Amino acid sequence: EPAFHEVEQKTLIYGVLKDYLAQRGISPEVAARHCRQISYRVHGKPYFAIGFPNVSGGWELRSKLFKGCVPPKDISLVSHRKTPTDACDVFEGFFDFLSAATLGVAEGNDAVVLNSVGNLAKSFPRLDGYAKINCWLDNDEAGQKTFEALRARYKEKVVDCSGLYAGCKDLNEHLQKKLQEKTTNNKTLKFRL
Repeated sequence: EPAFHEVEQKTLIYGVLKDYLAQRGISPEVAARHCRQISYRVHGKPYFAIGFPNVSGGWELRSKLFKGCVPPKDISLVSHRKTPTDACDVFEGFFDFLSAATLGVAEGNDAVVLNSVGNLAKSFPRLDGYAKINCWLDNDEAGQKTFEALRARYKEKVVDCSGLYAGCKDLNEHLQKKLQEKTTNNKTLKFRL
């Protein structure tokens, strides 16, 4: 018996979900463009979360209290144009993709969100046609192994972009750190005035 029942999607309206996105540093415009509010039932109890669609009709789900997925589990693909771009940006999770969009560091390219490094092989048919693959992977062992696997398959086409957020676990942590620094600097400036 499937765990998820009565799965429904709609525009993000719940303040608690918008607040969670804001805590993670994601701009409301980016969230509205790429995410949906998913309501569902598990064992008769109602729940809701931020949803990010994958290519198989499933949803990656996040809230302050939950991280999971409405099956089937798969990669997500974000295309900005009708024809593929020359470059594709690869992210481990959708919060890193949303962070890149908020920061404006990966604008205009297609994007593949793995939704788990275990989905890497599923991304190959999508990535095979690109001239350049920009990797925005986590600064940990799993991220490094994923980068090495992509480099082994695509050679010099693969670019490691993690230097932008060196010292942080991932791109979302980097975004949160930048926003915290900005807030601290603004408070210091006001105090000096």
